[in-house]
Amino acid sequence: MDAYQTIISKRDLRQYTEDPISDDVLGRVLQAARMAGSAKNVEPNRLILISDQNVQDAVALAGDFTSWIGSSTLIIGIAAQEDDLRLFDTGRTAQNLMLAAHGEGLATCPVTLHHQDVARDAIGFPADWVMPMAVTMGWPDPEAPRSPLSRQRVSLDELVIRNRWS
Repeated sequence: MDAYQTIISKRDLRQYTEDPISDDVLGRVLQAARMAGSAKNVEPNRLILISDQNVQDAVALAGDFTSWIGSSTLIIGIAAQEDDLRLFDTGRTAQNLMLAAHGEGLATCPVTLHHQDVARDAIGFPADWVMPMAVTMGWPDPEAPRSPLSRQRVSLDELVIRNRWS
């Protein structure tokens, strides 16, 4: 699949099989995440791989809409020191990770973690670190029903404003 097709065909999925992700596939996905740019090239993000079910269940309590994330094969937390946190860089890392995973045939879904004290207790990262986002990952469940939230994307004419708001 070329880059354009990877981007336009990627969808967030929340239902996964129990099949494991091989080390070589995971390695390519993590390498793609590592290659995301960062402001001033400081590379503040660290990736926390969470496969232990007890830890996944604890992390699921760190978001307001995250009760389902423990059903994934893997949760990848994106953490940074709070003073170095750049949410744009966090998003770039997550997007690289998700697009590379999609190119490998994996399903992913980004997750906001609203409660840093709960995330910190679940993972045990230092007090001056935060993990505002995670990405769930696994092989897509072919039996999963289509999301009731699926809809047609807004048209380019509706999306794009040229020069000035009119």
